[in-house]
Amino acid sequence: MTRLRRVLAVAGPAVLAGALAAACSGPGAPARPPATSAAPSPGTIVPGTTAPGTTPAPAGSCHAGVSGAENWIMGSGELSAAQSAGAPSVRYAVSRAHLFVLLLRGQSSTAGQQVADFRSYAELRKMLRQGSIPAGIRWVMYDNEQWSLTPAAEQADPVRYERLFARLAHQHGYRVILAPAQDLVPGFDKDSFRAGRAVWQSYLAMGLASASARVADVYEIQAQPYEMSVYRSQHAYASFVAAAAAQARAANPAVAIYAGLSTQRVSDAAQLLQDYLATRGVVDGYWLNIPRHDQPGPPALADQFLRGLPAPASARAAGCGGT
Repeated sequence: MTRLRRVLAVAGPAVLAGALAAACSGPGAPARPPATSAAPSPGTIVPGTTAPGTTPAPAGSCHAGVSGAENWIMGSGELSAAQSAGAPSVRYAVSRAHLFVLLLRGQSSTAGQQVADFRSYAELRKMLRQGSIPAGIRWVMYDNEQWSLTPAAEQADPVRYERLFARLAHQHGYRVILAPAQDLVPGFDKDSFRAGRAVWQSYLAMGLASASARVADVYEIQAQPYEMSVYRSQHAYASFVAAAAAQARAANPAVAIYAGLSTQRVSDAAQLLQDYLATRGVVDGYWLNIPRHDQPGPPALADQFLRGLPAPASARAAGCGGT
């Protein structure tokens, strides 16, 4: 989509320039490297604007999931497991130029665009002060959830801390992915949620989608909990993704939007494909989660799913507009 190409155009690394060349034409010029000191770098990048020294990609007929290769987010370990389970299927579905690889501390990857995965604003601030974010990284992700890795204060006020995270990251020249979880809704109860009490209406009422979209370069909808069997008859997954995407784009038409898929929430690959097909027209890409990827079952399920993707969404698809 045009909005995704604008995001990729200011990212700068060669792999994303390759994505633009493959998807349309006219890749952007490289962006300046991010600063690693505590002081803001010169030429601060503001969300929704073009970084100094870059050229936006031209408009065209690209539409993720329809006429070009799909865009993906995957964890480094999950990607490796999927490649081991079914290398041909990964090559078929996942182009390096259309891939974000999430890295935890000490990890590295040459498979796609590297993303430092943060679970707290406090951790980002600490690593920036230390100058310990690896030099090759241009993207950072804030995965804030109701868990021990996100401080209680950040869980209690996700909108404020997402704004702080994005502002600090942009000041240092990084691009930002925000992925607030469902369980940040006040009063969230895990047991009732598992029993079928949806909270996505409350999530949207909080304005998490719009707040994330206003300050992020990519907003990721953690919709995968609604792939559980208790929600399938409600079509909750597709309903939530469509509503969250609409709220996000109303707040920032330029934001790129991804949705979560998970091998852990479904009973078979057909259900994963069903959720993908129901939403591919309203998002720019997907975060494919493969929990317990050290076991044979989940990567095999991911392999079956990737093999089932329609050809226009595969990495082998023809470029947009016949180029």
